[in-house]
Amino acid sequence: MITLNHLVRRQRHVARDDFRQYWLGSHADTRRRLAPRLGVRRFVTSETLHDDDVSTSLLQIYHTGSDAYDFVDQMVIPDFALLKQGLADVETCAELVALHRSEAGQVDYARSDYWVTTDIPQIFPAEHYEATWENTFLKAYYVPCRQARLSLAEAQLHWHSCHGGMAREFKAFLPFVKYVQAHRLPSRAVDQLKRLLDTEFENNDRVLGQAECWLDRRVMPSLAGPEVERMMRMLVEDIELFAESAASYIFAGKEHVFLNQPLYAGSIPVLFDVN
Repeated sequence: MITLNHLVRRQRHVARDDFRQYWLGSHADTRRRLAPRLGVRRFVTSETLHDDDVSTSLLQIYHTGSDAYDFVDQMVIPDFALLKQGLADVETCAELVALHRSEAGQVDYARSDYWVTTDIPQIFPAEHYEATWENTFLKAYYVPCRQARLSLAEAQLHWHSCHGGMAREFKAFLPFVKYVQAHRLPSRAVDQLKRLLDTEFENNDRVLGQAECWLDRRVMPSLAGPEVERMMRMLVEDIELFAESAASYIFAGKEHVFLNQPLYAGSIPVLFDVN
């Protein structure tokens, strides 16, 4: 399963409420309308709650940078060939450019980016969870930047094989009901999209992708005691073996589901390659 991710920071002079109204309003409407032309079957936007106690607690635990993204648009594309077809269609490209230009007074492009990921589940229950405003769940993101001494493949291997294993070992103590590692994949289609939009994005090639965790805010106050402290210390220390915390970001928020069609997915034809 391939996901096109658009992680966005607003321009500093734009008020949060104004940006929220725009991003969840006309922007989301246009994105949803264009979705079928790009092979998108599921489109969800996560809204960061910067001042929420859970976001603050996660920041303190993981010691990451504080400049979190404001929104994360995620477009699930079961058949990546359909995205490539959409990017080859003149009319679709023109509408993508028009949408992008409409963001110009709102989005800080140099602090925002696009990338594609494939999901590697770590804690994956049978139940379906969404962090909506109708429940007490939040969706947390951790965007790790690899240590400079490691390649993308080396850092992702440690993240999945070692850190993921530790998380599963400690799942009885963790507040997460679901934990997925979304590993970033190099993609010529994303490069083509960025050239089409003719914009200098963040383009941080040290980004590994993002961890996505669903948690119930009601259990956060109970996370205390020597065993929990030991577990969190071990997890944070392990992260430093493959990622640089100070260059990474963690944040939590609520999901807005704009499109949710049945998903069907085949295997990636070439391992770790969507080109």
